[in-house]
Amino acid sequence: MKRQFRFNKRGIDALPPCPADARSKEIEHGDTDVGGLRLQVNRIGRKSFLFRYQINGRKRAMKIGGYPETTIEEARNKAIEWKAMIAKGQDPQEARDEARVTGMTYQTFYDDYLWPHILSTKRSHRSDASRYRGHILPVLADKELSKITTLELQRFHNESKSKVAVATSNRIFELVRHSFTLAEQWALIPPGSNPARGIKLWKENNKRERYLTQEELVRFMKALEEERSLTAADYFRFLLATGCRAAEAAKLQWSHISMERQQWHLPIGKSGKGRMIILNEVAMEILQRRPRIEGNPYVFAGKKAGQSIGNTTRAWRRVLKRAGIDWQNLRRHDLRHTHASYLVEVASLHEIAGILGHANTSTTQRYAHLNDQRLRKCSSHVSSLMRAAANGR
Repeated sequence: MKRQFRFNKRGIDALPPCPADARSKEIEHGDTDVGGLRLQVNRIGRKSFLFRYQINGRKRAMKIGGYPETTIEEARNKAIEWKAMIAKGQDPQEARDEARVTGMTYQTFYDDYLWPHILSTKRSHRSDASRYRGHILPVLADKELSKITTLELQRFHNESKSKVAVATSNRIFELVRHSFTLAEQWALIPPGSNPARGIKLWKENNKRERYLTQEELVRFMKALEEERSLTAADYFRFLLATGCRAAEAAKLQWSHISMERQQWHLPIGKSGKGRMIILNEVAMEILQRRPRIEGNPYVFAGKKAGQSIGNTTRAWRRVLKRAGIDWQNLRRHDLRHTHASYLVEVASLHEIAGILGHANTSTTQRYAHLNDQRLRKCSSHVSSLMRAAANGR
């Protein structure tokens, strides 16, 4: 790929990540249409627009925004706007720095600083974007960043609790709090003026424990046999057989599977680390019957070419209805809990943590109360030894 080309969607989408052995963390490409407009690609493949220029003998650079959130046309227009300022002897970076102090709104902060940072550093940027657009920006967008008060944020946090679940309210406010922490670190607000500091999160008591009983399991497995979407049915079986997360199974690729070793190498999990998953007989049977579609790398392929399985809500509800299970009382994630509840009979909590990929065994403690039967058997073993010794055996 040429380091300079006319930016277009096809060309940018095809750009590979910066090589891991490269000296720089990003590789840079230039646009032949607008001088100074650059596109940086980091080592994990994330792309962002940059404007490089020279004024008064100084070389400078300004971030424009991430791609594809910032379109090629928007990036070009911004670069042309800044080039016009330079032609008049104005430094666009100094002008923007001055705007930080004189009335920068939260929306401007989000567009120019916060979102590019989130996009380049967080794997959860899509869910973050949804929470910003749906909850945070409608309230804070037009407010001046440096004048937002602790009282305003406390009221925002209070009102959020009445609209969404407690846990969701906390996740939303964590984003708000982190945004002001970054604004302070980047000197966009005065030192020590973080208005989110000191506001407490709500106490969460939403630990959910829902598992398929043995009797429900029989009905559930029978309902899967009758499901018209074979891909969705196999997808649900695989979730239960492996205990993996729904998103992990949805993105499972054939290249991640070793059929000979009966192993699945998950490159990146929820914790940000890869792990090896042992595939049992049922999981292997599912994989062996799944069709391999040319041009589609996914085990559970979607209807669109080259994509993985999409929304399975309708199929999930059909299966539960046939099984006589209330769909509002059982989530797909509960198949993971069910897998763990069955493991308790034969495995220690430490072993379960390894199978489920828990970064901290404290997460696995939620299954401890299900371990009573196994502990009773262990305790009975001691009792048997004592009785045998008392009887002189």
